[in-house]
Amino acid sequence: MATSKAKRTVPLAQLQRRSPNSEPAELLPVKAHVYQAIAELNGGFEKVVRDLQTVGRISFLPSDRITAMHDLICRVRAQANRDFMMAVHDRETANASHFGRLCAQRQKEAGDYSADN
Repeated sequence: MATSKAKRTVPLAQLQRRSPNSEPAELLPVKAHVYQAIAELNGGFEKVVRDLQTVGRISFLPSDRITAMHDLICRVRAQANRDFMMAVHDRETANASHFGRLCAQRQKEAGDYSADN
């Protein structure tokens, strides 16, 4: 019996843009597997583009159609990366704010403590 080797999609950050002033109720870490999945997706796009270039060197195949396919694949890749990066950017911005507040709070507490001595 054959087994499926299809990879499951990685649940990624929501693709909805948040307003810059909205603060999450909790920390929203972006795990390494998210970056890895995006990198693997880009590797797949690169392979398709290379394979299209190889096929494009075959004289009896319509080069204009291959060029159109290449452009379409590159456009889809760019759009996907844009959407993924917007979602990751929103989460990382929220995380940076969260940790910035924690650092400021710790510095304030350390300053208050040393003032008491």
